[in-house]
Amino acid sequence: MATDTRLLDLAERVPIPSPHDDIDKVRLYDLGMRRSALMAYKRPTDRILAQVRDGMTDLVEVGFNTGLLSLHVAGKLPDLAVSGVEENQNLVDVAEDNLTLAVWANSAGDVEFEMAKLHRMPFPDDSADIVFSFSSLHRWRRPVETLKECARVCKPDGVVIIEDMNRHAEEGHITFILQFVKEGGEEFMRSLQAAYTRDEAADLLKEAGLEDWQVVEEDLGLVISSRPLEQVSQ
Repeated sequence: MATDTRLLDLAERVPIPSPHDDIDKVRLYDLGMRRSALMAYKRPTDRILAQVRDGMTDLVEVGFNTGLLSLHVAGKLPDLAVSGVEENQNLVDVAEDNLTLAVWANSAGDVEFEMAKLHRMPFPDDSADIVFSFSSLHRWRRPVETLKECARVCKPDGVVIIEDMNRHAEEGHITFILQFVKEGGEEFMRSLQAAYTRDEAADLLKEAGLEDWQVVEEDLGLVISSRPLEQVSQ
């Protein structure tokens, strides 16, 4: 019964005041992701890999969480540099631990994590071939300015790909996920309540002067991109 009540409470966006403010909870979250999220990372990884072209050198992840996606992508693209930026100190600390483990394991890939404001990223104009973000848009403190930053650092012939949950996803997709996250259900629902709808994401793009970007609904999520993308299989 409690789950049904929460599922109906998604009409209005409810931001998370202090996301990931407990380092111990962040470590538990990261451990759970390492154990169970590889399949969840498959489609965003495949989407990124589909955009790679000869001559590309630099990828940037905006809001890298605990660094797992950057490490996963870098392992598949060892000749490209992957730079991640994050503004939550606890996430940065855990991501650095993951990077250290990857180095000890002689993992392929050139990865660097940095703490900085997402709306003021420490990268030159037109410096990244692919700018990507996965499951962090809902906690961006200044989403319009951060979208502008994504456009600024991306090369004219590059691409920006931002994926996050869709607050107005079909209830069937939501209940399906809740069956598997178990003890993480409350955190999942808080993140979902903080997520944007397709129309809200389109409004953010319009405010950022990026009306020509795309917003596509996909199962539980939204895919925002600076140009149309081909669909990738699950």
